[in-house]
Amino acid sequence: MPLDKIDNVDEYIETHKSITLHIKNKPVGCIIEEDNENSLKYLAIEKKSDIKASIRGFLNKHEDAGLLMGFKFKIQINNNILEYTSYPNDEFIDAIILNEAIFVIDNKMKQIFSCKILTDQFVKTKSELDKFQKILGK
Repeated sequence: MPLDKIDNVDEYIETHKSITLHIKNKPVGCIIEEDNENSLKYLAIEKKSDIKASIRGFLNKHEDAGLLMGFKFKIQINNNILEYTSYPNDEFIDAIILNEAIFVIDNKMKQIFSCKILTDQFVKTKSELDKFQKILGK
């Protein structure tokens, strides 16, 4: 997504927290799912081929909030679409770029779902952010 002014701020409201857990000293990018109904949708999956997932990094600016770097993670399970919007820290971004995987966990840190992802868009977004911060002298 190009660095432009956000027109529809509601589209970028954070819906889920993202954290980095360390499993056997290896950082893993996780999204916390607190909605039990969504957790049940994952448990009801019988055929893994019915799942489609995508992640899209965004870098945008808002007049009041300033520069926003985040991601939208979408999962389609049969006809259900689950969408997650989060504002991760650098460690999370590095973990998903390195592993090309993302995990959905519950608030007790138990894994609900995981999938491999392509992170080309995120790499581009992170490099745009790095360039922008250099320009600002941060």
